[in-house]
Amino acid sequence: MFEILKKIVADKRREGMPDFVIRNFLKEYLQYPVLEFVYNGREYRNFIFTGGSCLRICFSAPRLSEDLDFDLLEKDWKELPLEKMARELEIYFKEKYLLSVVAKRQEEKRIYVKFPILKALGLAREHESDQLYVKIEPSKMAFLSPAVEVDPIFRAGFNFVVRRYSLPFLMTGKVNAILSRSWFQGKDNEIDIKGRDFFDLFWYMERGVSPDFSSLQKTTGIATEAELKEKLRKKIERDVTADKLAHDLRNFFPDQTFVSDFCRNYRDIMRKYIGG
Repeated sequence: MFEILKKIVADKRREGMPDFVIRNFLKEYLQYPVLEFVYNGREYRNFIFTGGSCLRICFSAPRLSEDLDFDLLEKDWKELPLEKMARELEIYFKEKYLLSVVAKRQEEKRIYVKFPILKALGLAREHESDQLYVKIEPSKMAFLSPAVEVDPIFRAGFNFVVRRYSLPFLMTGKVNAILSRSWFQGKDNEIDIKGRDFFDLFWYMERGVSPDFSSLQKTTGIATEAELKEKLRKKIERDVTADKLAHDLRNFFPDQTFVSDFCRNYRDIMRKYIGG
């Protein structure tokens, strides 16, 4: 597997890609054996795949994604043996892929699978961290009766069948995140939105996807498409700037000119879908 990672770095550098984007291409590749572990075993195959990585892997969405998000029923979420899962991941990568990884459970319900490979791949200087990590973040399901579908995945030499929400429920989760997520970055915490959320919103709307309004009403009080567009329009006008979008999105696209142009024109692009 390490030789494949080396080839990814060499190929992307030949394309002129910045190292901070190459790191996310490596993370994307490493997501596949983690998903293989989850869905080809017995204990975790009821995990429901969600989030940006689901869009990328199941629907070929154009942006990269760095984390693996899953939803679980409340009982399964409370009883999830994360320490055991972390140990099993370490054994899995050692025995099947000859990679020594450290899988650590955090106090929050998440696991960081840490790959000590960046220096060997020329992606970290001597004083920088050697660790590239893939975060596994299970959450308690917020929906009462979601539409769950299955997808066979055949990519990068890996084969498994994922369980995921339908697109309307995936979009519902994204709208909930946009309207309620607390996230701050930057020297003075001036970046208070995730650019990836607003790119994904565009992606859904460009494809004519609508959220499940019965579920959305329970979490946000929004019951109609007109109410949703008005809420999103106000959110974008109040909180979204080109700099805030680009702070996050630049990590998930090889073409930085595209990122700059998309972010600068975001409000005009979205008027086609939400008015204003």
